[in-house]
Amino acid sequence: MIRRRILSLLSILVGTSLFLCWKIFLSYDHGTVLQVRQENAREDVSISLLIRMSGEREDHKIRFYCNMLKTVVLFWPPSLGKMVIVLDKESEEDHRFGDQLSKQTREHFPSYTFEIRYEPLPKDGTILDFPGQRKPPGYNRQLWSSFFIDLYTNDDIVAWLDTDSPFLLPVTMPTIVTDGKVRILGSSCTMDIKWVKSWAQTTEKAIGFPQLADFMTYFPVYIYRDTFTRCREYILKRFNTDNFEVAFKKFYHTGTGFISPVSVVISYAWYFEKDRYSWNLEICGDLNTYNNRLPEGHKIQPEHVKEVLTQPQTAYHGPLDTADFYAKAIPITYCLSQAAAGRKVAMCEKYSSSDINYLLNIFNADMHSFRRKDPHPCTGKNTKSCLDILERYIEKIGAEIRTNLRRLEWEDFEKVDTFAREAGLTCPAHPV
Repeated sequence: MIRRRILSLLSILVGTSLFLCWKIFLSYDHGTVLQVRQENAREDVSISLLIRMSGEREDHKIRFYCNMLKTVVLFWPPSLGKMVIVLDKESEEDHRFGDQLSKQTREHFPSYTFEIRYEPLPKDGTILDFPGQRKPPGYNRQLWSSFFIDLYTNDDIVAWLDTDSPFLLPVTMPTIVTDGKVRILGSSCTMDIKWVKSWAQTTEKAIGFPQLADFMTYFPVYIYRDTFTRCREYILKRFNTDNFEVAFKKFYHTGTGFISPVSVVISYAWYFEKDRYSWNLEICGDLNTYNNRLPEGHKIQPEHVKEVLTQPQTAYHGPLDTADFYAKAIPITYCLSQAAAGRKVAMCEKYSSSDINYLLNIFNADMHSFRRKDPHPCTGKNTKSCLDILERYIEKIGAEIRTNLRRLEWEDFEKVDTFAREAGLTCPAHPV
């Protein structure tokens, strides 16, 4: 009798527990569940947001504060990874800038990790300053530095940035990694531009294979850190030297004109590490005709071509001011995200849900402001699928804000204006 009562009580307790667990599961916000999965999915990889710049050049510092840092603290969550700024080792001004930036970020953005690293000059001064050069020594130094990015972080993935590439949308892990592979974007549509042709010539000299496409069409460019290492080692072997200065001269000091290190490294990845990456290429014209320029075994397959991107772009290449087309998307994405979180923000009163249509432009493969395509690819039959992607994306951001998994505050964006003033700089007016 007593045993039956105990079993009956246990049965009631188990049933009640299962019912409560089911109710709790149903109460989860879909975005929160996705975020938990996202958090778990990226436990295996680490990311560094990396910029190479000069602390002596005022234009570099203005672009860093006013374009880059303002949007990093708004749209790049610290949980995704740290930020690494590489400066000139021999420059006292760079050290002063690095010290000031470290102090500012520690005091005002303690949840972020900022690392300041310093790079020495190459031993051979003629690496940067040589007869027939098309770019000044300072610019050449940044090109040279691009082949050593792996030395300044231990993280698995490098988010390679330019100082004039502001974020315009909250960054999420699926925009970086798809099905366990780092996403690569590129376009054939600009390969006939004069300077891109020059890049292609230099790329082929560097790696011995044709440049696959133009990869200076978007930022950040996400690349596995060890791809830089392997690319550099391959180039050394190709030129039969253990001194990269010797190799660099042989493919850059050759009269071909210009170089795009991004295109060199990613083209190397296509030929030697293709399966590690998810390729999302825009091809203008006939694919078979374009493939004629590529060697057997390395042709672009239909699955590598994307008529429309499956994820929106999160940054653009251009200024952050009131006149720039893409810059105007920044307050729109901010306000739509706040609305998705159920928040009413005063600055967002002039925006409505219909403003999501403006964001269809961020499906362009090429995110240079001065080359913006009109119409964007999300026209006709593609409009609904693009809008569906955007709506799910923004709802997910809203859920993260609502559950305190993401901070998205306009005051952080504006706080960086104060940093710039402390450095004796003035940021241009931004859209609101």
